[in-house]
Amino acid sequence: MSTEAILGNHSALTLDVLNYLDQGISVFDENLRLLAWNRRMFELLELPEALAQHGLPLEVFFRFNAERGEYGEGNIDELVAERIVLAKTFASHVFDRVRPDGSVIEVRGNPLPNNSGFVTTYTDVTHQRMVELELERRVEQRTEEYRLESEAHRKTAEALRKSELWIRQIADAVPALIAYVDKNNHYQFINQMHQEWFGLNRSQLIGTSIFDLVETRNLEQFHKDIDAVQQGQEVQTEYVLGRKGRSPLDVSISFIPHFDEQEQMLGYFFLGQDLTEYKQTQRELIESQKMQALGRLTGGMAHDFNNLLTVILGNLNFLEEDEELDLEEMREAVQCSLQAAQRGSELIQRMLTFSRRQALKPTATDVGELVDDFSVLLQRTLGETIHLQKQLAENLAPVLVDKNQLETSLLNLALNARDSMPRGGRLIIRTERYQKLANSNAFNDLPIGEYLMLSVRDEGEGMSRETISRAFEPFYTTKPAGLGTGLGLSMVYGFVKQSGGGIEIHSKLGEGTTIRLIFPVVDETPIQQQNRLLRLKQDGRQAQVLLVEDDVGVRQFVQRTLQKMGYAVDLAENGDFAWEKLLHNRHYALVLTDIIMPGSISGLELYSRIRHDYPETKVLCMTGYSEQVESTLSEQHLLRKPFMRNQLAHKLQALLKAEHA
Repeated sequence: MSTEAILGNHSALTLDVLNYLDQGISVFDENLRLLAWNRRMFELLELPEALAQHGLPLEVFFRFNAERGEYGEGNIDELVAERIVLAKTFASHVFDRVRPDGSVIEVRGNPLPNNSGFVTTYTDVTHQRMVELELERRVEQRTEEYRLESEAHRKTAEALRKSELWIRQIADAVPALIAYVDKNNHYQFINQMHQEWFGLNRSQLIGTSIFDLVETRNLEQFHKDIDAVQQGQEVQTEYVLGRKGRSPLDVSISFIPHFDEQEQMLGYFFLGQDLTEYKQTQRELIESQKMQALGRLTGGMAHDFNNLLTVILGNLNFLEEDEELDLEEMREAVQCSLQAAQRGSELIQRMLTFSRRQALKPTATDVGELVDDFSVLLQRTLGETIHLQKQLAENLAPVLVDKNQLETSLLNLALNARDSMPRGGRLIIRTERYQKLANSNAFNDLPIGEYLMLSVRDEGEGMSRETISRAFEPFYTTKPAGLGTGLGLSMVYGFVKQSGGGIEIHSKLGEGTTIRLIFPVVDETPIQQQNRLLRLKQDGRQAQVLLVEDDVGVRQFVQRTLQKMGYAVDLAENGDFAWEKLLHNRHYALVLTDIIMPGSISGLELYSRIRHDYPETKVLCMTGYSEQVESTLSEQHLLRKPFMRNQLAHKLQALLKAEHA
């Protein structure tokens, strides 16, 4: 094959791969005649196929748009003439075009060298602009202007030289990574953005292995993707890529195989797009949704807390004033107060857990029990017009999920159901066993086996087929602007998939909606998990404990509890006093300390000093603000307030047993 034929083939292939981009592309020469384009350009601008002609004047496109009202009212010839004058300046430009249907297209143009034409990209930014309005801010421009560079090319036939230069300039102007890699995984072509992302120039990359740029954390997944593309599959994966001297990027990378006429593998195209800003916007919106939901929860919880306080105060007042109480009545009053206080503690923990950011922490979870507990908060959030019904099967196997994320997902589904029933109705939450069979058409992307199904059914307006097909897309919403972000179902979808499960929607217009979630079951139940913990017992070992707590009431309660369990207790009001005692007594078996205290030494500082200077002394930290310390302390060294006697005993015994293990 001749050099000219090879270059022509590569040019055609490079133009073909542009059809995989989500952006539209057009290239006009110095005479404003059409040289190149992709399908996406005609889709975004709703142009007829008849205009897809090589050499067609730009004026034809301007006139077509003017006649259909794209440029507003005015004389057609004048509107066209104005735009032709601007186009002939070959000036860089970027602007948003709001189309008659309300969609927003970002148009970005850059001149080719020596004003020999220009390349323009067209991006649908409708959803991004809607998000910016909702958050009352403008998202920073997603991409910077890219300098147009040209490199020296070997002299070939004059007819092909300009064509090759145009192809490279198009690839360099596209806001995406483009590369071609041969079947031996060596770079043969890269564009400008590829250099910028990795901080290397073309001479350093061409001919090197693509694996030389892969970080260790991505290596296993990268090998899987390349193996798949070598087998002829198109692959798309998301990665986090580090950059020299700059913050990491969230990117989506597509690998597209390339075959010759005999179906022999020649190599593959590499297409990467920056998702960093989108991911950050998504995280901000998730937090915004979470805080809005928390606000709705708080109003209902105030009612519950007033009831709990009524129970506690009433029973304590009963104990204080009635001198004729018998022992059984006293026990009953105390038990009622304890139960109410415990319920209040659980409500507070749920609010804190729901509101704070944290990494996924999957544990063996009884979904029925979680739904039963969380339904109290759900009912307060849904309001009086929504009747919540629970149909929870008994003796279901547990599933391995993050409880906080499951509650957040359940809340999202419940709020969507509420919004679909503006006049009220029933919301039914159901749990049941689900057996995935080999011939099953449902959840066909999951392996056969035993699952737990959690379904949420409403009697609302239902969804059309088109809505169902797009329901899990980020930012897709059927609600008016300002009333929804379109992230609720996409969040649920992501969580379910990360947990190894599946999700399906069954709905018809006017007949309500059922969303089914399934999760693979695990062998160990939550009760069996608890049985693995150390049991409460008083071994009379008289281990010496230093209690550090500034609150008098808490200090008295914990001191009394420790002494009842057989520990010898020494007291300190804050970290400064505790450190003085430690300097004179190196024989404490354990230090139990609050974290937030007055004085120059906080609980965390005391923890660090003891770990460094007295490694044989165990430390257990108490706090009601665990969000602030979870990144510093392990679960083994953290006791969340409020706590019961048996919780304190388990923590102490676990630490002291570890000393002798």
